[in-house]
Amino acid sequence: MRICASPKKLQEACMEKKEREAHKREAIFTVRDAESAVVTYTVLLLLYIVGICIYKWSTGWDGVLAALTQLDENYPRFNRTAIAWIVFKEGVDIMFRRYKEWRVEHAQNLERARAAGIAEGIEKGMEKGVEKGIAEGMEKGVEKGIAEGMEKGIAEGMEKGIAEGMEKGITEGKVAVYQEVAAWNARRLEAEAKGIPFNEPPPSNGTG
Repeated sequence: MRICASPKKLQEACMEKKEREAHKREAIFTVRDAESAVVTYTVLLLLYIVGICIYKWSTGWDGVLAALTQLDENYPRFNRTAIAWIVFKEGVDIMFRRYKEWRVEHAQNLERARAAGIAEGIEKGMEKGVEKGIAEGMEKGVEKGIAEGMEKGIAEGMEKGIAEGMEKGITEGKVAVYQEVAAWNARRLEAEAKGIPFNEPPPSNGTG
């Protein structure tokens, strides 16, 4: 009664799961993330240039060349800071995105487990019901067969016993009558031989 998934279906499910995991690993840093990083870096660079210009303007503007020199001197620090900020920002974004994906997948797994549990429960219930029905049917059938056999055996035994008893009684009755007739005849012959009158009536034949 139990229905199991075929090895081919299990293998296909495993391959599909591995492909999904591989796709997730490949999609950790997507094109969207790259575009976001470029845009963030560009914005930070513009803010860096504007900030240097404002600083030079507030401290005394001494020409474009001096501003460019200041930008070049501070660019390594800006670059490290900008990269660190972008990595932090994209890492947090990826972490939250992965968390959301995990929640969705977790909910789907729970739903699949729930559906599988319900299906398995129904299957086991049907299997137990069939087994119980077969056992009860066999038990009732055996009990009914025994009862019918006993009833039939008693009826046949009584019928056979009555018939045999009647037959035996009739036979024994006939033998007793024959013995009585023989004894009466012997007494009659003995009386005749002695010349004694014999007035004893013959015995009844038992028929009335």
